[in-house]
Amino acid sequence: MNTILRNATIVDPGGPFHLQKADLLIVNGEIIAIGNHLKHPEAEVRDADNMYVSPGFVDIGAHTMDPGFEHREDLHSFCQAAARGGYTRVAPFPNTHPYVDNKSEIKYLQSLNSSQVVHIHPIGGLSQNGNGEDIAELYDMREAGAIAFSDGSTSVEKSGLLLRAMQYVKPFKGLIIDRPVDASLTTGGQIHEGAVSVALGLRGIPSLAETTRVYRNIQLLEYAESRLHFQGISSAESLSILRKAKAEGLHVFASVPVWNLVFSDENLRGYNTQFKLLTPLRNQGDRDGLRAALKEGLLSAITSDHTPLESDRKDLEFPYADFGATSLETTFALANTHLVPDILSLGDLVERLANGPRRILGLEPVHIQPNSVAELTIYDPTFSWTPDPKNQASKSYNSPLYNHVLHGKVIGVIRGKQQSFN
Repeated sequence: MNTILRNATIVDPGGPFHLQKADLLIVNGEIIAIGNHLKHPEAEVRDADNMYVSPGFVDIGAHTMDPGFEHREDLHSFCQAAARGGYTRVAPFPNTHPYVDNKSEIKYLQSLNSSQVVHIHPIGGLSQNGNGEDIAELYDMREAGAIAFSDGSTSVEKSGLLLRAMQYVKPFKGLIIDRPVDASLTTGGQIHEGAVSVALGLRGIPSLAETTRVYRNIQLLEYAESRLHFQGISSAESLSILRKAKAEGLHVFASVPVWNLVFSDENLRGYNTQFKLLTPLRNQGDRDGLRAALKEGLLSAITSDHTPLESDRKDLEFPYADFGATSLETTFALANTHLVPDILSLGDLVERLANGPRRILGLEPVHIQPNSVAELTIYDPTFSWTPDPKNQASKSYNSPLYNHVLHGKVIGVIRGKQQSFN
């Protein structure tokens, strides 16, 4: 399909047309021209008030729930939800059933890539069956298309296993992803350990559980001289450790979930289980520190932490409810509502959603320019809307945002010859 995006404001930090307003002519999946009053006899013209266009967004660490938990999400609904949220590429965690620890499972996750606008880059399991004991078939999975290796929502507890994985992927410049949590310090923990956990009578998850793991992993990274990404930094105390490691030239990256940039443990005072998240909401000081680190560039990416769950996993007394929220469709809007322009410019937000994640994953950055493949997110940053479970693509309804007014709505996405408009 040929398309003209008429009078679009281009938001593409580092690109040649950043903050310019122009027409984009897309023919057979390629940007042919950028200019004014462009015409093409076979192109569909899309002209929307306040239309903005940016490089396609990329998410790291969402949960597909397929195979094994298709009642929560399947690959089709997952890709639809990602497209509605403005994503053109997603690198999901391996925590499915069966676990993604071999080339067959990698190929299964890629099965829709030729027919969907959203391209799935599977993250292969670091250990066999996610057991944290034996290293998985990393090379075979890489050859099949795995973009990185991780035990996903489970942190790698054994230092020896993590070190061997870092050393194994070094020859092909592979990436190890770890969620920095020392499980021995979080047993029974429900929310951030602090004044709110004490007031609510809930067992806390101390920041120490994260910072000790960040420190350990960086020591292993320095020894292995490999590449490491921290998924889900939540504590301001971790930032100084990361800053020092980057200053020393280590190949270390870090991301932050959108939830931790917007909310804090104060939102849990009403025992709202929808705010019970695997990367726990910490105090307002932590949130402010994360915002500053994001603006600085220390945190390279904003992630959705998309974790679909059926209602009977969330509609329970707080200690029994599962961790997680569905969020692919709302991440851009939530960040745009609460971070732009006071914390980040719109360009900075786009960078953390688009090319920041690409650099972490080793993908080439995308820029909007003639003679390049179209990989675009189209949106209106001022449109106000309220998420409605009746109008979402995800099969699960575990979100705290259904009564939350958001500003910024994705209009559509284009990736090559594939496109989807909401």
